[in-house]
Amino acid sequence: MTRNQYADLYLRVSVDRPGQTAIERQEADCRSWASDQGLTVRRTHIDRGHSAFLDAAGRRQGLRDALAAVSSGVVGTLVVWKLDRLSRQGIGKVGEFLQTIGAVGGRLVSVQDGLDTSDTSDRRLLELLAEHARSESVNLGLRVRSAKTYLRSQGRWVGGAPPYGLVVRDGQLAIDPVTGPVVRQIADRILRGSSLVEVARWLNAEGIRAPRGGSWGVGTIAQLLRSPTIGGLLPETIKYADGRYSGVVRPWIDPRTGEPVSVMAPGQPPLITPAEQLSIAALFEQRTRLSKYGVRQGRRAPGSAYLLTGLLRCAGCAERMSKQGNSYRCQSLRLGRDCPAPGGAYQPTLDATVMQLWMDRLDELEDGHPLMQAILERLAEIVDPEAARRRTALVAALRDQRTSLAGLEQDYYVRRIVDRTRFLQLHEAVSRRICELESTLENLPTPTLDTGWICDPVLREKKWSEANVCERRGLLQLAIDFISVSQGRRGARFVADDRLVITWAGPLEGSATMVL
Repeated sequence: MTRNQYADLYLRVSVDRPGQTAIERQEADCRSWASDQGLTVRRTHIDRGHSAFLDAAGRRQGLRDALAAVSSGVVGTLVVWKLDRLSRQGIGKVGEFLQTIGAVGGRLVSVQDGLDTSDTSDRRLLELLAEHARSESVNLGLRVRSAKTYLRSQGRWVGGAPPYGLVVRDGQLAIDPVTGPVVRQIADRILRGSSLVEVARWLNAEGIRAPRGGSWGVGTIAQLLRSPTIGGLLPETIKYADGRYSGVVRPWIDPRTGEPVSVMAPGQPPLITPAEQLSIAALFEQRTRLSKYGVRQGRRAPGSAYLLTGLLRCAGCAERMSKQGNSYRCQSLRLGRDCPAPGGAYQPTLDATVMQLWMDRLDELEDGHPLMQAILERLAEIVDPEAARRRTALVAALRDQRTSLAGLEQDYYVRRIVDRTRFLQLHEAVSRRICELESTLENLPTPTLDTGWICDPVLREKKWSEANVCERRGLLQLAIDFISVSQGRRGARFVADDRLVITWAGPLEGSATMVL
């Protein structure tokens, strides 16, 4: 079977609600169309809860995978239920998709619109429909914003589930008799000088569940206390210029009066007063610093200033480890959670040990070694991420076909449920497809990589010495997935073989071998 006999489906829904069947209905219609056309559906790519109008950052993983499958030649047809499932950003964005698909001889089919890009006249109609979908989204957005502005001006809650500590009552907010007192105690402890870590430990020790049901962390508490809603005011999340939400929340200002609006029900006071919230914000500012990117970070925990940040795991509970004082320690202890055997190690010793183990491991590598393959793949992904996505799509398709071939052989030789004629036909078709995918993968352009330092100790030492902390961490992450650190004994000498387990990187399953 050739790639033109395969199709991938792309399905999307903007709001994913429990019990909703939109995705299932889209898939049923698309599969029915593919069956009528004699196409085999290889894979279904789904994006749930993603807008096709506000996707400037390209956050739809399903769409990226679907386009990669077509552009890499894994399949010849991409099927969507309706054009607006693909994009509502107009002909500019749809044109990019059509160019990507058409450049390799692929086609896009919209089932409900009855359009196929292999037909020139349909391409022109697709352009018109793309602009119509964009205009429809713009108009819908205007109507929704107008309705929300009116409701907000009346002090109505329009934000879905209420924040922790509050409940919705007749369209406004009131104090929750169960969780409201918890918020009040959190604020009182912070105002009396307790740190966020101390408050998180207290909450977890008391068995009080966080808003989402898990354990409390410093970020959850800080976000809760910064919310305008806790102070009784309607909130507004700031958007970037491209329409994405920034995560920064401030009081909503009524455009008619220029004043914030209370969201509390009549007779209901806020959980904390505006003056208390200002005092808490001032305390937070004293304990943090502003990074060069405008993000507030803990003064004693700048994160990226330490070599092994993000790589370490506690062997006792699998939790991440972070630097405290002069050591890396299990975060469970820091947040007041239980850990049966908390891992920890002196930071300079652990940094130097891991660096030396990394150097020694690379000294042992030869061309074709699985770790060498993994390093080259990760380097290639950094240099050319688009080519890396195509390679991943091809590898996944190869894995699927090889699995199908193994299953077919089991059906014929072991289970005896396929006759010889049918077996030979299917075996030839799948084998041909595997050869086609392997050839495409082998011929996929390989980016030019700086690899001389990998096997040359002198160049490697030079590259390491010239790199900053972030760059050194990146070098480690080319070869290491994570490092488990077990609990030590006070006063005992650090022995790497007893305390560390390094999980080295592995190549993509079924990927073609890359050479230096």
